[in-house]
Amino acid sequence: MAKYLRALGTTLIALGFVASVYCGLAAHSDEAYFRAARALQKYPNNVLYQTELKMAEPRHMLLLAGAFTAAPAGFVLGSLCLGLAAVLRRLPVPPAR
Repeated sequence: MAKYLRALGTTLIALGFVASVYCGLAAHSDEAYFRAARALQKYPNNVLYQTELKMAEPRHMLLLAGAFTAAPAGFVLGSLCLGLAAVLRRLPVPPAR
């Protein structure tokens, strides 16, 4: 069980980092959001551009949330698994019946 938890903890840390980088790059290259923001900046009272920005905004905000929370969540959950693995390795093995 300790080996499983150690592998799971390492995997969670790696996946958290990878997900954070992926979401950050996807948010940085979110062309639909930036195009809508530029169009609304150019024509601030246009209802069509406001609607386009409101349609592109949730995806962009979710990508930003993923970029800022995936790595810390992966580190916390991975560290929890690694800590449990360390505790399980130190516990004495019960005698066989």
